[in-house]
Amino acid sequence: MALNGASFSETGSVSPDTDSFVLNEFTLNADYCFKVIANLNGGSVSSSYKACLKTKMQNPPDWINADYATVKEQDAISLSFTIDPYSEIDTFALERKTGYSGSFQQIAQISGTNLKSVTYTDNATKTDVLNFYRLSAVICKNHKVTSNNTSNIVLDSHDTGNEIILHWNKYQDWIGSVSSYRLFTDLGKGFIETATIIPPDTTFIVNIPDIMFSLVKGQVCFYISATETGNIHGITGESDSDTSCISIEETITVPNIFSPDGDGLNDLFRPVITFAPSSYQLLITDRQRKPLFETRDYNES
Repeated sequence: MALNGASFSETGSVSPDTDSFVLNEFTLNADYCFKVIANLNGGSVSSSYKACLKTKMQNPPDWINADYATVKEQDAISLSFTIDPYSEIDTFALERKTGYSGSFQQIAQISGTNLKSVTYTDNATKTDVLNFYRLSAVICKNHKVTSNNTSNIVLDSHDTGNEIILHWNKYQDWIGSVSSYRLFTDLGKGFIETATIIPPDTTFIVNIPDIMFSLVKGQVCFYISATETGNIHGITGESDSDTSCISIEETITVPNIFSPDGDGLNDLFRPVITFAPSSYQLLITDRQRKPLFETRDYNES
């Protein structure tokens, strides 16, 4: 072996039936030249041609940021990672574990030239269970630099008859912190933001009477969105939970008495409807079927 143009010197020896040699210790950014000399019977030798190379290690990333794990569609979790822009590594391993007590298992190896970010959609898991993800740089077949963990948000909802109780897991583990959780509600016309919840809270209560008259159909759906703040790399992550829906029984109650005496209590008559009907007609007649009152506005009394 010759290092940086110096004279050749013996580096090692192997048995006659061996055709490979491993140099375990070497200097980075150096010029190496090698040749093999075979010692033959009778004291003569046979030399190979000279093979040279420059030792250079790809610059590993100083950091990998797990941007988010978010539910974008049914049974699919979208992932994003940002990689140190000075990294020269072109192979990364994506790992997942399910639940707090699970162990990480590699689910994908991602390769590319000059990778500065990685996105991936996990279609092989369920969105209503908690999954943790991390991304590692692969250097010489080993996982050397690993991102922070990222997890999806799982939303659970149940009703008590008069209330809907929403509960979700805390988002884990942004390099920054959660600035807020936002609640989005679909009463039948699409999702709209209906509440902002401070980060320590992971429970929210919806009063069913407050939403009954806004329901288009007998179901209300929710999802939670978390937003990151304070990331040292200037990245703002956002994560949406899975969607959780509650079926609410649609009822119509027709009072059998009212008291139009001007005291402000039960002075007006109208059916009580727990949803917003697509069509409606109220007709009141006398005993001879002569119309006395008619409306197509379910709010009119």
